[in-house]
Amino acid sequence: GFAWENTLQRAAPLMLTALCVAIPARTGLIIIGGEGAVALGGLACAVTPLMLPEAFPATFALFIMAAAAFLVGGGWIVLAGWLRQFRGVNETISSLLLAYIALALFNHMVEGPLRDPGSLNKPSTLPLPEEYLVGSLPGLDVHWGLFWGALACIFVYVLVRYGVFGFSMSVVGGNIRAARLVGLPVNRIILLACLLGGGAAGLAGMMEVVAIHGSAN
Repeated sequence: GFAWENTLQRAAPLMLTALCVAIPARTGLIIIGGEGAVALGGLACAVTPLMLPEAFPATFALFIMAAAAFLVGGGWIVLAGWLRQFRGVNETISSLLLAYIALALFNHMVEGPLRDPGSLNKPSTLPLPEEYLVGSLPGLDVHWGLFWGALACIFVYVLVRYGVFGFSMSVVGGNIRAARLVGLPVNRIILLACLLGGGAAGLAGMMEVVAIHGSAN
């Protein structure tokens, strides 16, 4: 029914946002401010087409939009990791406070410089062209984001369970002193984990834009 399909529509953003918590947690970090990365990632995705030339191929445009969302969302969570590693700021508190800052920036941009003049009661950015939107899975009323979200979760599972980097994250999260003694680049591993987690949240924001709303609002 409608409720089940609506739940599946939201499944991809939820799965990707959960990775923002799960990946840094492998290194011992507790990041709870993924909403900020979602908001800024969605905003980056929504405004990227404005900087592309006309008649730009939709496939490449979506790739660039995904890259922008990933980098902006990842960079925002990396900031929390950097504050933890180099300034001793608790990442749980900093990520939560950064989320409020991100939402304030989002609201300022959407209600101000990037606002679509036609969005009167509900401020939003300019709607994306039809070819930049993600369609539905064959035979279903659920968008392709569900497939990509599930694929991202599988990729992260394999990375964490069987990859060298995943093992390094586990060592850092289990005993950071031992990780330093065996020569692991602890700071780099933690910041990269934050980048991957925040990037996943940024892609969740992209899915909200290209598959559900059609704009950042």
